[in-house]
Amino acid sequence: MEGKRPKRSLRALKAAAEAYLRDCDQAQRFPTVTGLALALGFSGREEMERFAAREGGPVANLLEWARSHVEEETLQAVYRRDTSSGARFILQSSFGYGEKNTHDPGPITVRVEGEER
Repeated sequence: MEGKRPKRSLRALKAAAEAYLRDCDQAQRFPTVTGLALALGFSGREEMERFAAREGGPVANLLEWARSHVEEETLQAVYRRDTSSGARFILQSSFGYGEKNTHDPGPITVRVEGEER
């Protein structure tokens, strides 16, 4: 049965996700989406994302909850001087964050027509 992972209950997935997040916290290392996927028994993040899309419902919600915890840890790392540049890169590449473009459109002129003074 290569390519098939054993069916896991929602409770088992939640316990594994919580254990991964707790282990990262205790080891003082940042959790990653790939690390989360591996801890849950997937071959990588893509397999976990496909599984969540296929299963939907409570399973997808649980995996989104766990992924959000990883994202939150990364967001907090942005505020730490020694980890901010790496965390910023991860947020941009893995979570869709981006730099704001500060494009100045120049002066804007508004002309109101149809009013009589």
